[in-house]
Amino acid sequence: MNSSCPSPILCPVCREPLAPKDRMWGCENGHPFNIAKEGYLNLLLSHQRKSKTPGDDPEMVMARRRFFDSGAYDPLTEAIVQLPMIGRDKVSILDSGCGEGHLLGSLSEKQDGFFYGIDISKKAVQVASKRWKNAAWIVANGMRDIPIADASMDVILSILAPRNNQEFSRILKPDGTLIVGVPGPNHLMELRQQLQFSSGDFKEKADAAAEKCAPEFIETGREAIQTRATLNGEQISDLIRMTPIFWRSSDEAKEEIAKLDQLTVTISFTLLVMEKE
Repeated sequence: MNSSCPSPILCPVCREPLAPKDRMWGCENGHPFNIAKEGYLNLLLSHQRKSKTPGDDPEMVMARRRFFDSGAYDPLTEAIVQLPMIGRDKVSILDSGCGEGHLLGSLSEKQDGFFYGIDISKKAVQVASKRWKNAAWIVANGMRDIPIADASMDVILSILAPRNNQEFSRILKPDGTLIVGVPGPNHLMELRQQLQFSSGDFKEKADAAAEKCAPEFIETGREAIQTRATLNGEQISDLIRMTPIFWRSSDEAKEEIAKLDQLTVTISFTLLVMEKE
């Protein structure tokens, strides 16, 4: 947790600003929060979760780490890095639903700025915090009251994650930008066919996402990313573990997939650039 930069982090109890104090963070009302040995803050209150260990479990988190490290989703990361609002000097970015941190962590190593990642999965935030030291990582429920100050962020990323549009609007600066990433129409089509899922179930995701962002946001740009990649057996296995849609696949279909040494798949995403209405 980088305590040298101005902090927009709020106390989840009283919504007053949090500030570093020795090896903890606290607010003026005396609510203390320890810094974990990995460097993150856990601001998830007990009433903000439905289980003791919400979010991605350790197996999913590590599958995501290995898969992102393999480079298969690099076209998505590169497309986001190249967006003009991302490359601004000293940009402040919140990644809501940051997972194991690959996207925000990559950004934090490419440029100067202020980087904040939140996720409800403690394991995901632990993994992110161990590797990426130029960002602040927070365990929090992005679908509830997000512990980030009003009008404090230049950019919010919501990539393949649930969206809290009212909170996003509150947190963004007046000229801030929300970047939404959803699967493209043919995303993993070949793998989904192997698992007996419809190849057309992602076709309307971008339009639906834009519609659901209203009335807080209006779409000002859209970018389609599509490529093909040949995955090896380990990548296929990790991809299945990390993607919730495959949980509903039959055991028989998963067993057949597990026998594959490689599979060439379509990788397709749509990025929506959204401005405050």
